[in-house]
Amino acid sequence: MRARLVALFALFALVISGCASIPENSDPEAVRRVDESNTTMPVTAPPEGIDSFTLVRNFVNASAAPENDHLNGRLHLTEQAKRSWMPTSGLLVVDDVDTIPAASPEPLPEGVQLVSLQANRVGRLLADQSFVPEEGEYTAQVRVERQADGQWRIANPPPELVVSRASFESNYRQVPIYFFDHDWTGVVPDLRYVVAQPQATLPSRVVDLLMKGPSEGLRTSLGNAIPEQVQPKTNVTEAANGALEVNLSSLRGLSQESRRLIAAQIVLSLQSVSNARVQLSEEGSPLLEGGRDLWPTDFTSFETDNAGRPDLSGLAVASERLHVLDEQAEPVPGPAGSGELDVVRAAQSADGAEIAAVTRKPGGVGLRIGQYGGQLPELQLSGADMSRPSWRGEGELWTVVNRHDIVRLVEDGGTWVQKPVDARELGAGKEITDLRLSRDGARAAVVVDGRLVVAGVSDEDGRISLRRPTVLPIGGRDVRVTGVEWLGQQSLVAITDSNSQPVVEVTADGFRWTPYASVNLVQPLVGVAVGPGGNVVVAAQSGLWQAGDSRDVWTHLQTSLGGNSLPFFPG
Repeated sequence: MRARLVALFALFALVISGCASIPENSDPEAVRRVDESNTTMPVTAPPEGIDSFTLVRNFVNASAAPENDHLNGRLHLTEQAKRSWMPTSGLLVVDDVDTIPAASPEPLPEGVQLVSLQANRVGRLLADQSFVPEEGEYTAQVRVERQADGQWRIANPPPELVVSRASFESNYRQVPIYFFDHDWTGVVPDLRYVVAQPQATLPSRVVDLLMKGPSEGLRTSLGNAIPEQVQPKTNVTEAANGALEVNLSSLRGLSQESRRLIAAQIVLSLQSVSNARVQLSEEGSPLLEGGRDLWPTDFTSFETDNAGRPDLSGLAVASERLHVLDEQAEPVPGPAGSGELDVVRAAQSADGAEIAAVTRKPGGVGLRIGQYGGQLPELQLSGADMSRPSWRGEGELWTVVNRHDIVRLVEDGGTWVQKPVDARELGAGKEITDLRLSRDGARAAVVVDGRLVVAGVSDEDGRISLRRPTVLPIGGRDVRVTGVEWLGQQSLVAITDSNSQPVVEVTADGFRWTPYASVNLVQPLVGVAVGPGGNVVVAAQSGLWQAGDSRDVWTHLQTSLGGNSLPFFPG
C-alpha cells in the first residue's frame, strides 16, 4: 500500500514538473474556440398575433438556445430591449411555467400590460456548465408593449436568463467529463451540460471543458493529469479516415505513464459524444509511443477500478447475525455469523477481504473491523447509535456516531486511527441518519434531516472535508429520505417514507429523478443495497425485494432470510 502511494506521488510530481517544462517562446498558433453564442442555427420569430401571456411563456422556451447571442429569445423583445438585454453566463431552469395578469400600482398606458411569470425552480446551470438544483417558486413581473405593427413584445425581460426545463433538455446535452479519483487509479465522471447543436462541434466543447478542470464543487475532490498550461493547438477535428484528431500544446518532460493518464481523460470524455477512434498528438507528433489510434477499451482498467466485484455475493444482517445473501443464506464463518456478536449493521470492503460491523455492547454500540470469516477486534469507538460503515478504497472507513458526528478511520500499520473530517458545511446540529461514499471515494451521499445531500470529498494536503453539500430534491419537501446507496458513478438510489414513491433514482447532480414502481412494496423500508449490474435490493418487513431498474416490478428475493434483514454488497 505504502509503495503504491509513493509511486503515485512520484507520478503526480511528474505531471506538475511537466508544467514547468513548457517553453516560454514557442510559436503561437491561433485556435478558433467554439462559441455557441455565435453559431449559425435556424431562428424562429414569435407567431403573428400572439397574445402577451403566450409571448412571455414562449420567451422562456426560446431563450435556452444560445445561438446567435440568444436570438430566438431576443426576437420576443422590443427593439430597445434587444439592444440592452445582457443575459448572464449561467441560466436558471424552471418548470410548470405559467403567466397571469399582474396588478399595477398605477394605471397603465394603452398598449401596455404587466404579466406575472410564475414557475417552479429546477436548478441553475453555472458558468462551468455544471448543474446545481434549486427549490421554491420563481416569480417575475414582465412589462409587455404593443408595437407599431400590432405585435406584443417584452420591454423588460427578467434580469437573469430563465429557461424552461423542456427547452433546456432540447438545447443542452449532459456529458460526463472524466477526472481521477483520490488514489489516481480510477476515473470519476463530472457531469456537465453542453449545447447539443451543432453536433460536429460537440467534441471540441467536451475537450474545452476538460482543459478547464473539474467543476467548482469537485475541484478539490478530483485529480487532473492535464497541466493547467496545456491547451488544444487546434479545435478537435475529424480526419479523412474518420478519426477524431486532438492536437495538444507541448507536454515535454512528461513520462509515458503521465501521458497515458492524459489520454485516458480525453478518450473516455469523448466517448459520450462520438463513436470514432481518437488520434492524440503533441505539437503534431503522436502523444503516446506507437502513435496508434485510441479507443475507450484501451482504458477499461480505469473504469473498472471503481466497479463492483460481480464474483462476490452480497451479505445481510438478519437476527443480529451475518449471512450470505443467497438462497441458502448460510451464516458467515466466524463470530459475526455464529451469534458470538450481536451485529446491528455491517459493511464489506470492495475486495471482500474485510468486514466492519457495528455490534451491541453495554450502553450502546461499538465498531469492530477484521478479516472476513475471522475475528473482529473491537475499536475504541462507541456510541448510542452508529450508521452502517462505508469503505473508501483500502484501509479507510467512515461512519456516523450518534447521528451527528462523522468519523473517519484510517488503517496505519495494522492499527485503525481516527482522523478528522471537516463537515461544517453540512450545518451544525442536523441529524445524519445515513452516509454512503461513492466507490471512487470522491463524493459522499448523506441523509441529513430526512433530505438527500451530496458533497465532494475534498483532500487538500491530507485535510479531508465535505465541500459544497447540495440537496437533491426528491418528490417534494414532504417526502423524507430514509436511506441511500450509490447506483453507479452518475446516480444514486434512495428509499423514502412515501407510499407512492418508496424508491427513487436520482442523478448525482440532482437534475433528474425517477421513481421506481411501488407495486409489492409496503412501508416501512429499512434498507437499500445495489448489487452487480445495478440490481437494487430493498428490505421491508415482508422480506427482501429486488428490481433491475425503475421500470421493473419488484420481485421477492429468493432467500430464507426474514423481514427487516439489512442487505449490503462489497464496497
